Amino acid sequence: MKRFSLKYTFLTYRLDQLWFPLAFWAFFVILTLILHKEDQNFNITRAYIGVAVPLIGGIMAAYAILDDPALELRFATPIRAAQILFERTALIFLIQALSALAFIIFARLIGVDLSPLGDGLHLHLAWIIPTLTMIALGTFGAILGAQTMIGAFLVGLVWIIEIIIRDGMAVNNWKYAYLFMGILAPEHPDLIGNQLALFALSAAFLFFTWLLLHRQERYI
Repeated sequence: MKRFSLKYTFLTYRLDQLWFPLAFWAFFVILTLILHKEDQNFNITRAYIGVAVPLIGGIMAAYAILDDPALELRFATPIRAAQILFERTALIFLIQALSALAFIIFARLIGVDLSPLGDGLHLHLAWIIPTLTMIALGTFGAILGAQTMIGAFLVGLVWIIEIIIRDGMAVNNWKYAYLFMGILAPEHPDLIGNQLALFALSAAFLFFTWLLLHRQERYI
């Protein structure tokens, strides 16, 4: 059943979930090549991997489960809620991870210096943590509201608010919920605490999503 479920996930995966992140990736690559200035290339690179990738992942996650055209049949099969949740969110994270890694490789090939973002571990945590958080938030919002648009709206709302008040997010009590600290303020003294808090928040969102998925009658 597990193999069948994984095969079903790949066979029913919507193509727009592939071209949507690919289009964003291509746009940022073209933008980088057009401007081709050292300081601007660095800003574009960190904007893509640390700001755009989490947003795209969150929006995709909002549509990952409830947008399944055969959702009722899916729930009728003996598949655990945790497996459905893992299959859909893991695939989205994989796509976003490949996008981010491909852009980092591209940036290094054209000579972009990413050392201000820290060593390799800190560089990757700067996009992995917010991406996981937004994926978890998008999934939770969609399942909680039983509508894909609610999840996407919640992701977009949180994203735009944190972009607008990013300077305030880094200095007040909201710093532990600051999604973009790792990419925009990599030298912040509370960065480790921020990333641990965001990871815990992601786990909490996914846990409550898992609980809600047991009430399958809400979604069919």
